[in-house]
Amino acid sequence: MNQKQRAILTVLAFMLILGAITVSAATRTIIIHVKGMTCGGCAVSVEEALKSTDGVTDARVSFKSGKAVIKYDDQKVTIAKLREVITNTGFSCDANLSPGRAR
Repeated sequence: MNQKQRAILTVLAFMLILGAITVSAATRTIIIHVKGMTCGGCAVSVEEALKSTDGVTDARVSFKSGKAVIKYDDQKVTIAKLREVITNTGFSCDANLSPGRAR
């Protein structure tokens, strides 16, 4: 095997490894119960804070249900960080989290 073939094989191996790492990252969905919201504006504040968090791909917060449905990349953000974002907006999170299905 000549040097050019080795270089090509090395690049291909690197691409396969990089692809495997990318595949291991998963978009997950979680429902966090948010306490203390008194109006739709509260929900908008929480939603905007979540959406501006690195790793969050989508967030929907409902004042009526008191729930935040969050889609996130589990390689970029943790559940603890999501809870921190919510509490930093002035609200509290229920200890009970409802995991959504991974996508």
